[in-house]
Amino acid sequence: MTTSLQPSSSVCIVVPAFNESQVITAALTSLLAVVPAADIYVVSDGSTDTTVQLARSLVPNVLGLRRNRGKAYALQALIKKYKLTDRYEYILFADADSQLTPTFLREAEAWMHEDTACIVGTVTSDRRGVISAYRTFEYGLTNRIFKQAQHVMQVITVAPGCASLYRASVLAQLDFSHHTLTEDFDLTLQIHLRKLGRIVYAPKALVVTQDPPTFADYWTQITRWYTGFWQNVLLHRLYLPTKKINAEILLLILDGIGWSFSLVVAILHPHIFLELVELSFVITWSFGLLIIVIEQKPWVLPYVPLFPLIQYLNLSSFAYSFFRGVIFHSRDLGWRKVKRYAA
Repeated sequence: MTTSLQPSSSVCIVVPAFNESQVITAALTSLLAVVPAADIYVVSDGSTDTTVQLARSLVPNVLGLRRNRGKAYALQALIKKYKLTDRYEYILFADADSQLTPTFLREAEAWMHEDTACIVGTVTSDRRGVISAYRTFEYGLTNRIFKQAQHVMQVITVAPGCASLYRASVLAQLDFSHHTLTEDFDLTLQIHLRKLGRIVYAPKALVVTQDPPTFADYWTQITRWYTGFWQNVLLHRLYLPTKKINAEILLLILDGIGWSFSLVVAILHPHIFLELVELSFVITWSFGLLIIVIEQKPWVLPYVPLFPLIQYLNLSSFAYSFFRGVIFHSRDLGWRKVKRYAA
């Protein structure tokens, strides 16, 4: 049975922010088309720019923390101060560099069943250069194949921090760990491991997010994501195949190991490696063209030849993050945010 959605009383939106003066106005303006201003809550995690002032000019509930403590701590402080899990039925997480479409909640409402713990929306990329083009390909492939399959098998691995709607009673039972760089992955895993309900995918609930403007920023972002991935693997002992979600994570790890093995092949048998590279290029280009047609985004076409190279950059970051997060147990849990550009 689907519950009735009353945005003004049952849904609030929380927005964590750290030095987001370039984007916070556009983000909040998009949220004001979704819920009333009184149901939007912003936490500034020690921002040193005008983030707090800009946010307060648009919404009344803005918590300005003096010290930068990290995203998980900021979210926890915001939810606790305003007692959001007691006052609302659903809590929607949004990011300052993202914009929700006006129909997001309407599309998510269809998935609000009694056994639903979290509803995951569809992240789409803004149109901006080669990195955004690759992300359009990556998101398209993920959303149309992997996310749909994970939804059916009930093993969605990540409820993204910019597009996830939590049942408040479930969120109240989760721990905002300060031990990983990816609090969204951590929260998703806790729902699975504690059997708190289903995590479902709402494909038409859209959010548009900014992408890193440079390859240096891109490296910073994916390294944070991959390091957080490995930190969660250790924290939740996902290397033990004891649950269905563990098995899904192990498949992702095996996929990364398989690609990493190609680097060993490159040293021992360079000619075989070149054949593998050629094959990967053909596969990536084929899927890239397919996604362009399905997503109807022809502007991506000129960038398709570069996609395999970016995939190898991802692989390098995945391997580097393994050593950083698992071997050396990195404790760098800061925001490590990338540069923003005016929305």
